Amino acid sequence: MKNDLFKLAARRRSIRRYTGDKVSDEVVNDILKIALLAPSSWGKHPVEFIVVRNKEMIKQISRCKRMGAGPLPTADVAIVVMVDKSDCELWIEDAAVASTYILLAAEQFGIGACWIHIRDRAGQKTTADEEIRQLLGVPNNFSVLNVVALGQKNEKKSPRTESDLHLENIHIEKLGRL
Repeated sequence: MKNDLFKLAARRRSIRRYTGDKVSDEVVNDILKIALLAPSSWGKHPVEFIVVRNKEMIKQISRCKRMGAGPLPTADVAIVVMVDKSDCELWIEDAAVASTYILLAAEQFGIGACWIHIRDRAGQKTTADEEIRQLLGVPNNFSVLNVVALGQKNEKKSPRTESDLHLENIHIEKLGRL
C-alpha cells in the first residue's frame, strides 16, 4: 500500500540546527497557506501567525523564553502562532493543529522545523507569552501557543519506521492492554 502521508509524517523530525541559508519567500508562503487549511473549532479559523525574518528580532524572541528556545537564534524564519482568546474557547487545540500543519508542510518542502513551546513557560521577567506579545506589539486578548523555527537543515535524522510505532497505545472498543 502506498501511503504518502505516512511517509511524510515518518520523515518529519524536529530539526534544531540550521545552515543559515535562506528559506524562500515562496516556500514560507506555501507553508502558511497549508497552515490556514487546518481545521478549527466551529470552523472559525482563529489562528494567526506573525512571520519574523529579522535575525535580531528572532534572537530577541528566543530570549523571551528562559530555557528551551535553542533552535531559534540560527533559524531563518520564526513563525509565532497565536489566537485571540476572546472569541475562541478551544484556542490551544486550534493553534496546535495549525502548528502541526506547519511542521508537516515544512517537511514536504525539505525545510527543517522545530516547535518551541511558549504557553505556560517562564520568560526572563514574566511569562514567555507575555514577553513575546510585548516585543511584537500583540494585544493582551491574544495568547501565543508556540513559535515554529524554520531553516535549511543542518542535521540529518533518520525517518521513523513502523517498528518505532507504539501500537500498544491503540485500543479497540475499550481501554485494555493486550
